[in-house]
Amino acid sequence: MDSSSRDLGGSESLTRDNVLTTTEVAELLGIPRSTVHQLARRGDLPARRVGRRWIFLRDRIAAAVAPLDDPGAWRPKMGSK
Repeated sequence: MDSSSRDLGGSESLTRDNVLTTTEVAELLGIPRSTVHQLARRGDLPARRVGRRWIFLRDRIAAAVAPLDDPGAWRPKMGSK
């Protein structure tokens, strides 16, 4: 495995195509960047803080906005703020 990718626990590697920035998530969802930041801080969007930046995995964002009756849908942690 090269230094530009790592195993995500499945067959998928971490690549530039499946990692999104705050701006890309905002454009994808049609919401302001500030709202993306707020949702990430509250745990309503799956994200990871790296330094001063937030990063998002494309498949987890897709699952987060999937219908809630979808058994594969991501759900925020209970009691998160």
